[in-house]
Amino acid sequence: KFFVKVPHASFEFECEGLEGMTLREIAQHGEGEGAQLLGEYIECACSGVMACSTCHVIVDPAWIDRVGYPEVAEQDMLDLAYEPCDTSRLGCQVALREELQGMTISIPEATHNLMDHIPFPDK
Repeated sequence: KFFVKVPHASFEFECEGLEGMTLREIAQHGEGEGAQLLGEYIECACSGVMACSTCHVIVDPAWIDRVGYPEVAEQDMLDLAYEPCDTSRLGCQVALREELQGMTISIPEATHNLMDHIPFPDK
């Protein structure tokens, strides 16, 4: 179980997932009201291939050492996120583990969805 804060909506909720599931997987495929709510708040436009920043979450500073800091490729995507901070992570890169029971994350007020701006050649 972990806790999700949505400061811009003055709303908080609990969410559950299986060990090994990422926050993105819980948002898109998890069961229960918490997973459904998480799915409403994080978009996951790239389906978890770390090619966007729409699953940007902010890990509570008390938890970031246990969650871990982003690798270089993830940080490159976070640099494009809406108002990233020192405890920003992509939900597609944070997997639940036993030591993360009780973790708190926050949902940013907005996202930058760069997936809508990828030029595809005409077919």
